[in-house]
Amino acid sequence: MKENPKILSRSIHEGKSMKFPSGPSTAMDAIDGILSFAASLGASDVHIDPRKNDILVRVRINGIMEEAGHLPSRLHGEIIARLKILAGVRTDVHMTPQDGRWRADIEGMDYNFRASFMPTYHGENAVLRLLFSHTVTNVSFAKLGFTPDHVRLVNKALARQNGLILVTGPTGSGKTTTLHTCLALKAKEPISIITLEDPVEYEIAGVRQVHINHTYGVTFAHGLRSALRQDPDVIMVGEVRDNETAKVSVHTALTGHLVLSTLHTNSALAAIPRLIDMGIDRYLLASTLRLIIAQRLIRNMCHECSATGCGICRNTGYTGRSLIAEVCEIDTYLSNAIIRGDSVSQCLEYASSRGYKQISEDGMEKVEWGVTTKEEIIRVLSE
Repeated sequence: MKENPKILSRSIHEGKSMKFPSGPSTAMDAIDGILSFAASLGASDVHIDPRKNDILVRVRINGIMEEAGHLPSRLHGEIIARLKILAGVRTDVHMTPQDGRWRADIEGMDYNFRASFMPTYHGENAVLRLLFSHTVTNVSFAKLGFTPDHVRLVNKALARQNGLILVTGPTGSGKTTTLHTCLALKAKEPISIITLEDPVEYEIAGVRQVHINHTYGVTFAHGLRSALRQDPDVIMVGEVRDNETAKVSVHTALTGHLVLSTLHTNSALAAIPRLIDMGIDRYLLASTLRLIIAQRLIRNMCHECSATGCGICRNTGYTGRSLIAEVCEIDTYLSNAIIRGDSVSQCLEYASSRGYKQISEDGMEKVEWGVTTKEEIIRVLSE
């Protein structure tokens, strides 16, 4: 099989046991054990779910939810109260969802934790998102999993002085990481960059990063208008969530700024009708849209056991993740197609004739390279 060593990655957490530390005597011990355990496995999320007779603890590793262990019900109230204190939310509110965050050091590594609390039938549950705090450096699109053709198109769009670049895909598909990689590369230039994020996940050297705060009226649309008075060359809007944000983003791109953002669509070309449905005029979209990326995260095949299962991959057959993608450049023909109102299928037919590969094709190419398995591609694309 053809192998592309640039996108074969290994997790720093390989070989870790999935055995959850048992027998905590206090809520503090339980929380310390859970967080240390999750961090050691490279988990992205921790779910603490109260049940009738115990507390179920689960972790999400490489996008897959795995049961980690159980805690006694007697600790539930104290665990939730302690997590609320850490997250900076009200401990006396139990019937209303709350969100908070905090920062902590675990085994010498700095983490940001985002916490969400939700009332359920057996009491409040907590879901924690673990974000390893670091400054984005030494990044590249090849390391993420983009092919050389993808990298060429992305770099071409980033070299533009204005326009709109979109990264699409479902929640948890690595869109923020791709945008941060774009910004880290742009930050090497003598330009002004501002981001609007909800929340700020990773620090990017040389970039002014703004945390969206709905409590004080700092929305994406409001923040974008304010950012324009900060003399930016490049602006990243964390997500186009509504019509107002979409319109302000397009007008910002039209007035000489390079705008990067994300959108929830299943394919790259599906972003075009989505923006039109959000009230963007066809001629404005045609004038500003430069590039659309659609992506998903896949688990990389364990190359110690060739996906049969071993101690290195904890018998899952996979270690680490990379992405599969489709990257569509909006050239003159596609700009005119937007104005004409051509269908997605018509645009796809043209793009394919120019060498455009759909995300499924990129996935099967990664299978041929030995990066992942056919079963993994089917699983990811069927979700």
